[in-house]
Amino acid sequence: MNSIIIALSYAFCWGVGITLTKIALTEISPTTLLTIQVLASVIFLSIASYWSDRQIPFSWNRLRQGIAGVFEPGLAYIIGIFGVEMTTASNATLIGSSEVMLTILFAAVVLNEPLTRTKLLLASISVVGIVLLMLNNAEGGGQSSLTGDLLVLLGTLFAVCYVLVSKKQISTIQPLPLVASQQLVGLIVTVFCFSALSLLNSNYEVSAANISLPFWLLAIGSGVMQYAIAFLLYLIALRTVQASDAAFYVALIPVFGVASAIVLIGEQPSLLQWIGAALIIGSSYAANQFCRN
Repeated sequence: MNSIIIALSYAFCWGVGITLTKIALTEISPTTLLTIQVLASVIFLSIASYWSDRQIPFSWNRLRQGIAGVFEPGLAYIIGIFGVEMTTASNATLIGSSEVMLTILFAAVVLNEPLTRTKLLLASISVVGIVLLMLNNAEGGGQSSLTGDLLVLLGTLFAVCYVLVSKKQISTIQPLPLVASQQLVGLIVTVFCFSALSLLNSNYEVSAANISLPFWLLAIGSGVMQYAIAFLLYLIALRTVQASDAAFYVALIPVFGVASAIVLIGEQPSLLQWIGAALIIGSSYAANQFCRN
């Protein structure tokens, strides 16, 4: 499969998954939804792994291989949920967009990937595009907090750690068993953290009571799309491109998120948001052409 199609596919899955998650949160609490989503992903990937090589990711060796799952979907999403609750959605998205720049910088330091002026320029254009894309939400107001912003930033740093660890592993481990192991480790971390938090505050309890069938299907479907398929495609992409190059397509996530929100929720983006989307798409296309030459 063409690398650009794979990259567009994981950005699409993450972007549309965000919109589906927003819809699901109208009936399901964040802790319950995240648990259902990751559990659905683990079951889906376990079935796929067994279908592929008659093995499931439950051995001790497989768990060790999936250590990156501690960072993402584990800590990155757990901390991110609480950060988003304490700050505005626009702040969370803008801070999360720093993953593009952070991945490029950390990949240069940790993985010795070349840090060129072209990459920095294109990454900066992507960040500007994301700022414009979310500007309309920022103008809408809303209370934010420094603590919430810092939690979102910490979650983003954990996501970058996931990329760096996975990039080192993907050269020797096939994507499907690796992502299955990572998601299982992420589920274990999620359940442990939410169980500990529920002892301190009952609001963090995971409860599937009173969830209607449509929202059950929505939670399961969004989990398979946003966690299983998106992460699998991302690891497939990491086998053939540098981590810094794959990061440019991460910037497309809010583009697909806004586009799916238009179709599914009826949101209407402003002119600045359209310009922002064009900048992100343009910088990602230029990055792909630059990598191929």
